[in-house]
Amino acid sequence: MDHSPNQPAGGSLNVAVDRLDRALEALEARVRALQGGEPLPAFTGPGSNEEYERVLAELEEARVSNAELAAAASAAHAALGAAAANIRQLVSGVA
Repeated sequence: MDHSPNQPAGGSLNVAVDRLDRALEALEARVRALQGGEPLPAFTGPGSNEEYERVLAELEEARVSNAELAAAASAAHAALGAAAANIRQLVSGVA
């Protein structure tokens, strides 16, 4: 690994860890906001705003998809419960 003469290897690692910690904290805040239905904080990080908007759109699609899956699972649960009740009724009527 190539290090500058004024920057010890451990210093580079510490800087990288600090940057990773800050990025992780920002990501966790955004996830909490998304889960809580709150608007996400404004884009302030490196990279393009278009990339940020694309990721936000993907997250919104995932949220909608998750809600649709939850509704489908609930409907399937109710249908299975009704089927189980019908089977119990048939079995108890035959016995």
